[in-house]
Amino acid sequence: MAQTNRDAFIKAKKFLSQFKDLEFYDSEIYLLLIKANNYLNFTELIKHFDENLVNPEYFFRNIQRIKEGEPIQYVTGEAPFFDLDIKVNSNVLIPRPETEGLTKFTIDYIKKENIPHKVIADVCTGSGCIAIYLKKHFPDSDIYATDKYKDVLEVAKSNFEKYQANIITLEGNRLEPLISRHIRLDVLISNPPYVEKMEDIEDKVKKYEPLNAIYIQDGTKFYESYFKHHKEVMKDKFFMAFEINYDQEEKLTFLIRNYFDLNKIQYKFVKDIFDKTRYLFIKGDYSENSK
Repeated sequence: MAQTNRDAFIKAKKFLSQFKDLEFYDSEIYLLLIKANNYLNFTELIKHFDENLVNPEYFFRNIQRIKEGEPIQYVTGEAPFFDLDIKVNSNVLIPRPETEGLTKFTIDYIKKENIPHKVIADVCTGSGCIAIYLKKHFPDSDIYATDKYKDVLEVAKSNFEKYQANIITLEGNRLEPLISRHIRLDVLISNPPYVEKMEDIEDKVKKYEPLNAIYIQDGTKFYESYFKHHKEVMKDKFFMAFEINYDQEEKLTFLIRNYFDLNKIQYKFVKDIFDKTRYLFIKGDYSENSK
C-alpha cells in the first residue's frame, strides 16, 4: 500500500526514537525523503508532503543505515562545504566546519595581503573540497590536489568533474609528487592526519570514517615533513596554511624555529569557531631583496 511522505516521516521517526542511545535529527529524515523523491530542496518536499513517497525502498533502507549509526553524509553520498555539495564515501573524511575555516582564512589572507597564488597545492586533498573552493575563488590559478591513496583521489576527481573544476590530481605521499615533478608553489594548504590521542576521536568517527585520515602516532609528523622540505617545493615568496590539533602550538613552534629562517618568515596560530587553536599560517619571503 502506498504511503505519503508525511506517513513515512512519522513512521521513520517513531522507529528511530525506539533506540534511546541513537542520536538523530528530523532534518536527516527530511533529507532522505528529498532524495527518495528526487526533489530539489526542503521547500519542494513540504509542498508535496501529503503526496505518495516515490521510492519507499530507498527511504526505509537508508533509515535502517541511520539506525545503525552511519553518518547521514555517507548514507546520502553528499556533504555540505560552504555552498557546495561534495560527494563523499567511506574512503574520505566528511568535511567539517573547522576545514571551512581553514579555507576561508586562506582565501582572505591571499586577498588581503596580495599573496602570489599562481600555483597552489592542496596536499592530503581527501574529497577535494578545499581545492574546489580555492579554484572557485582563484579560477586563474593552477591548482594541484595530492593524496597518497588512489581510491581517495577517485572521490576527489568525481567532485572536480561535478563542478567542472580544472584541478590536477597527483598520487603520492606528502610532498613527494610535487618535488619529483619539480613543481614550485606559491601556496600550500593541507589538512593532514594530526590527532594522536584516540580518546579525542568520537566512536562514530572511529567506526565509519577513514582512521588513517585522522589518527597518527606522531601528530606533527606531516608538518615536520613539510617544513623540512619546504625549500624544495615553495617559491621564494610563499604562503603555507595548515589545519592543526588544539594542543600542537608549542611543538610546531619548535619545528618552525628549527626548519625556517626566522628572519625571512612570519607565522601565526589562529583559533577556530570553537575557540580552539586550529590553524597555522606561515608567510615567507626568501628573495634576495627581502629583509
